[in-house]
Amino acid sequence: MTSKKINFTIPEENLKEIEEFCKDEKVSKSWLIREAASRYICAVKEKRELDRKIKDMVWAQETSKKLREKSKGFRNNKRGFEVIRESRDRKQ
Repeated sequence: MTSKKINFTIPEENLKEIEEFCKDEKVSKSWLIREAASRYICAVKEKRELDRKIKDMVWAQETSKKLREKSKGFRNNKRGFEVIRESRDRKQ
């Protein structure tokens, strides 16, 4: 992997904290920034995927609830699944 140099501005307090950490852990500032950026990007992607899954699950729950409500009104005020069960039981 080729590397590129970049410049960025960082508050002095953060720089001191980074320098102390790197000295204590015997790692370079470049390594720390690469690792932190990589982990941050991964965490954001995982959160987005989790949010999408939660949204899909909420949609499925709401849709199921609407379908259950619509399934009322069969004979004797039974629900759709009850009518299906009775039909299956009669066939056996």
